[in-house]
Amino acid sequence: MSLFFIYLIQVNIALALFYLLYIILLKRDTFLWLRRFFFLSVIVFSLLYPFFTIPGLSDLWTSLFPAFQEATATVMIGEPTMAMIVEGEAVAPVAIPWEKILSWFYIAVTLAFVLRFVFQLLSIHGIWAKSEKQIISGIPVCQLKENMTPFSFFSLIFIHTGKHSETELSQILLHEQTHARQWHSVDIMLVELVCLLSWWNPFVWLLKREMAMNLEYLADKGVLSEGVDSREYQYHLLRLTYHETAVRIANNFNVSQLKQRIMMMNKTKSPALKLAKYLLMLPLAFLLVFANSCVNRDKKSGEDATTESVVTIPGSTDTPDLLPDEVGEDNSEVFVVVEEQPSFPGGNEAMMKFLADNIKYPKEAQEKGTEGRVIVNFVVEKDGRLSDFNVVRGVDPLLDSVALRVLKSMPNWTPGKQRGEVVRVRFTLPVVFRLKGKDTQDSSSVSASSAPVKESASDEVFVVVEKQPEFPGGQEALMKYLSDNIKYPMVAQENGIQGRVIVNFVVEKDGGLSEVRVVRGQDPVLDKEAVRVIEGMPKWEPGMQRGKRVRVRYTLPVVFSLQH
Repeated sequence: MSLFFIYLIQVNIALALFYLLYIILLKRDTFLWLRRFFFLSVIVFSLLYPFFTIPGLSDLWTSLFPAFQEATATVMIGEPTMAMIVEGEAVAPVAIPWEKILSWFYIAVTLAFVLRFVFQLLSIHGIWAKSEKQIISGIPVCQLKENMTPFSFFSLIFIHTGKHSETELSQILLHEQTHARQWHSVDIMLVELVCLLSWWNPFVWLLKREMAMNLEYLADKGVLSEGVDSREYQYHLLRLTYHETAVRIANNFNVSQLKQRIMMMNKTKSPALKLAKYLLMLPLAFLLVFANSCVNRDKKSGEDATTESVVTIPGSTDTPDLLPDEVGEDNSEVFVVVEEQPSFPGGNEAMMKFLADNIKYPKEAQEKGTEGRVIVNFVVEKDGRLSDFNVVRGVDPLLDSVALRVLKSMPNWTPGKQRGEVVRVRFTLPVVFRLKGKDTQDSSSVSASSAPVKESASDEVFVVVEKQPEFPGGQEALMKYLSDNIKYPMVAQENGIQGRVIVNFVVEKDGGLSEVRVVRGQDPVLDKEAVRVIEGMPKWEPGMQRGKRVRVRYTLPVVFSLQH
């Protein structure tokens, strides 16, 4: 999710909460000026608070309530590595880019609302251009040529003088002068602009309606303060009920909810003690800033934890090397574990087809019978380009050079994302060269075999197979198992020890786990705990190669992090 949409969600959460506060506690009073200040301030605050964090505020909870401080173990796993077989060929599936579809849908609807808003502004300009400018009782007005409800827009007052008596005309001018003098159009334009971007939030439309009603209350109050008879004024409003509203974004003399306006005019003034209710907006504002500070702290710590230690592809069974943390030429970090992995255009099968179409088996390698797996890693840049190619494990210079040549010719990828931001990601890709006609157990086929399930007679340990071994219930069940069973050692908690422990093990043909070992440790206590829990796992679904169960080596990173 892009930063803009995250910002938009934060703004709308704040607006929804403030609206609920208004409806529950503030709507029934008569502090109209204070209510107007409330509406304007909550809109401005909601638009600005996502940009501000208070250092140290996120640690307030743990400092006040240390008993709630928890130490948790987090497991980061991803999708299995996909090996590319030179002789294989696959048809790319049709991937539905839901994120792009929703983004374009939002843009299209927003654009429609923007055009509607522009049309309303042009309508006001058109009415102004056609109207006759007059001075009535020392007040400049625009004489309407059509039978419309009187309205004002900033300092402009529009009225059809021929449709009203002298008394009615005086009251209308007092009403619209109040709108113009108090700059009510600023409120209307501000909330309209918010609605343009937050059209999907019903609370924003409800807030807009309440703001418009409050402005009418203020204008009605301005009329009555000039000595106009309340009952006569109310009858006048009733006579204008069925007149056409000129423009939605203007301050119309007669609006809907006429009953509420009349009730407000007849309402007893609220006691001054009820003013204290408006102070409740302060703790709500504090909570929103507090939550924003916590989110930003978690984002920073999450990014730090992600780049602490590196494996090849997250959740990969193939771990030829463990790469150190990196910083690119543009001083931006190179991630290896991200929330949204980079992907070849069209997905993994499209990538398999690209490699199958473009990799040509070197004739000299064929004559020598050279085959095997070339493991290459590279960086997917923020714009999708591929750079920094390295052969992590080669087979033969000929095969290595072919694999590099084809990978370098790939089109731009869809870049990876971390916390909604596009980042640089190091990706590892094994390319398997296999000679046709050789029954090599280490080779992989792109299509799944329909042969009966058998056990391979060989005890060879595979790292890339057609069907990867899987924890019972899938990755979510694996994460739940680890979360439920890993206990953060007390010694590590007391000493603030945290980090990533990378464990390697073999999934046997019967699903049992063996040869559990720490590939990269963090601390003996954390290493021991990670090994203990993995050794206690139930049997997995074994890996499959050419329709037979085989032994597969699997690597799992376990991240221990202290949550403060």
